[in-house]
Amino acid sequence: MVFKLKFVLCFVVIIKTVYANSRVVNGSDAEEGEFPYAVSLRRMNSHTCGGTILNEKYILTAAHCVCRDQKAQNSSLFSIQYDLLTITTEPTNVVPVKEIHCDQFSSEKLIFDSAVLELEFPIPQGKWKPVKIAKNFPTEKRQTGTIIGWGRLYHGGPLSKNLQKLNVDIYSDETCGRKYDIKHHICFGAMVGGACNGDSGTALIVDDVQVGIASFITDLCGIANEMHPNVYSRISTYYEWIQKISEM
Repeated sequence: MVFKLKFVLCFVVIIKTVYANSRVVNGSDAEEGEFPYAVSLRRMNSHTCGGTILNEKYILTAAHCVCRDQKAQNSSLFSIQYDLLTITTEPTNVVPVKEIHCDQFSSEKLIFDSAVLELEFPIPQGKWKPVKIAKNFPTEKRQTGTIIGWGRLYHGGPLSKNLQKLNVDIYSDETCGRKYDIKHHICFGAMVGGACNGDSGTALIVDDVQVGIASFITDLCGIANEMHPNVYSRISTYYEWIQKISEM
């Protein structure tokens, strides 16, 4: 059976299935200091994905934002914008990307969708703080979390200028495992809303710890339920690799 999968990115690609981009639909504005590790990933000065600050030199994002499978795209095309709830096209709080690390990303299997970006120079001191990432994240039972992003406000709509947040219901392994690889994936839904184009690379947060990276949606933007969940990369599977790269 053929079904639709859409990367939470900002362009459409066709690879056996249909991929598109991803905002947090039906979200609300994040508050100052609430997610001090969130960054906008810019491609040629325009928002394309999100990311989180691992430390002053390294950023965590989704591989599909910056890699073609295991091959990095041209790092000179990318920069990050930090310490801002409202993103701009101006070079405010911007640091260029020096190198892209792609892990073992497979666009066919939709696994290892994580990448670490090394910056040209350390992020200057400011209000930002590094994110805490999950070494372990059991999902035998349902639980709640929060997603964030600057993605589209609705399917086919404009990107959000302000960082959005939305509480979500994280599904159990039994539910997620019906269609997806729970070693690599975390599935969730919401009563109304979900991820959309432009949210790729942003965080799923549980108890102030990042447990997932926005990877793909399985229906239109804003639809996230057991039949058509939003699917994020499971950070705990890639924890050792992320730590190794970001401590170089």
